[in-house]
Amino acid sequence: MNRFRKKRGFTLIELLVVIAIIAVLIALLLPAVQAAREAARRTQCVNNFKQLGLGMHNYHDALGSFPIGRMGSGYSYPNQPGQRRTWAFSVLPFLEQGNLFNAINFSRQFYESPNTTVIRTPIKMFQCPSDFPTIQEPDTPYPRGKGNFGVNWGNTHFFQAETGQGIESVNPMTGLAGSVLFAGAPFKGNVASILSEFIDGTSNTLLVAEVIMGPNSAGGMYDHRGDVFNDDRNCTMFMAYTPPNSKISDVMGGNAKGQPWCSVGDSRTPPCTGGYPTFNAARSRHPGGVNALLADGSVKFFKDTINLAVWRSLSSPGGGEVVSSDSY
Repeated sequence: MNRFRKKRGFTLIELLVVIAIIAVLIALLLPAVQAAREAARRTQCVNNFKQLGLGMHNYHDALGSFPIGRMGSGYSYPNQPGQRRTWAFSVLPFLEQGNLFNAINFSRQFYESPNTTVIRTPIKMFQCPSDFPTIQEPDTPYPRGKGNFGVNWGNTHFFQAETGQGIESVNPMTGLAGSVLFAGAPFKGNVASILSEFIDGTSNTLLVAEVIMGPNSAGGMYDHRGDVFNDDRNCTMFMAYTPPNSKISDVMGGNAKGQPWCSVGDSRTPPCTGGYPTFNAARSRHPGGVNALLADGSVKFFKDTINLAVWRSLSSPGGGEVVSSDSY
């Protein structure tokens, strides 16, 4: 009598069943893991917004106003006619970046030495970890650090404050009907805003919202969106002309060759086109909406489905609109 029994192993069918069960379990768990990771990234993004809100208000306490949105080409200002900068320079000492601020030479352009060293320094507090890691792009002619914060430039287009005009009738690039008149904005060129001007209420006025950092296209076209240290159009701000994460293309102007300042057709970037008047929407990689900082320092999540009239009303500090808190 054979005292040793032959050990039986898994058959091929049994092995395939086990593998299939494991694959199903992974497929069920993966969305939960991804959702947990996104929740953590969104929490970090909200924390960055809160820090920026504190920095903005500390700046206001120290200097009596919020920072100027941008100073640059096309504007006039005393003493230093060559100076170009954005709000991102101004708030650095109020975000525990005093060493970077002290290294800036304000008599030089932002793209000249030694300022080039400053703006190439990655500042993670300007970033939302849900976006692609385009902290800086050294393979371009413009190796600057980018960010996901865009200050509120109002409800129409880039030059609205200077021209006093909005977007009239039907805009052929967007198809949005009806005249949209400029209703004021917390940030603009060469003019600083003060809290007493927020007559609509600081809890009903957008101060900063998310934008997506536009990476460069394969063809080498530089995408201005998220270029927070650049004073040029659409770089460091958003407009409420279109709703959050709008499927309508951002209109980004263009260079002397007629190339738009964005990566057209790149799957990593939001939709965009060249042309004028220029505007770009608040955007994020979060599902369903964007984070935004209100002028009272609070941070809220605004859904993509927010009523466009409400979104535009929230962009003006003194437009006189009545906006209920249950409308967003």
